[in-house]
Amino acid sequence: MEFAKEDFDLFDREVFAFKQLKDIYPPETIQRLKEDYQMSWQKWKHIQMTVATNVSADLQPKVESWTNGWNLRSHFWCAYRNEAHPNQNACLAALINQKQYQVYLMFQHYKSDQRSGSLAAYNDLRWQIEQWSKDKNLADYYIWPQVEHELEDHCPLAVYLSEPQKQRQLEEKLQGRSFQIGKLWFPSESIEDVERLTTEALEELSPLYFSLTR
Repeated sequence: MEFAKEDFDLFDREVFAFKQLKDIYPPETIQRLKEDYQMSWQKWKHIQMTVATNVSADLQPKVESWTNGWNLRSHFWCAYRNEAHPNQNACLAALINQKQYQVYLMFQHYKSDQRSGSLAAYNDLRWQIEQWSKDKNLADYYIWPQVEHELEDHCPLAVYLSEPQKQRQLEEKLQGRSFQIGKLWFPSESIEDVERLTTEALEELSPLYFSLTR
């Protein structure tokens, strides 16, 4: 499958709350919007479930719903965790928003007190990245602090690794939270063979992720 411009444009809106949408649009427009979201989300789910059957690492997907009940999502998201460690804070993930498609490693802060794995241990992965990256093509890789908004321009990993100043800036921006690292693709053209790209990115990021499960 591919992601075309309309897959990203779905999220290019200012209002996501159903209550506000109902104040702006007639019922038939709301219904069409829901149908568009559901159709796009079914495509999203199919892609991620296909990836789960292709990836050689033992990763189980959890696809987030297209709505939280009160709001449309501003992105679609799927977490991947090792079946033996389903309650770990660290996870691999895929996300699509109005700007980009990304496959990345993250620390899930939401309800982190109910899962295992410390923030300090996760952030120590920063010191493994240079060695991990030596056999990687870094063209599509980026690294950014978790507090940075998902629509901001993130730092290319190659720049981060070559400029100590960028490394210090990331350290300063963590603000007691975590960092995220992964591949980003942008909708200047259609993104083809999404399942393959996602599988390859998960495979490449897996050594960092699995180092936390030992």
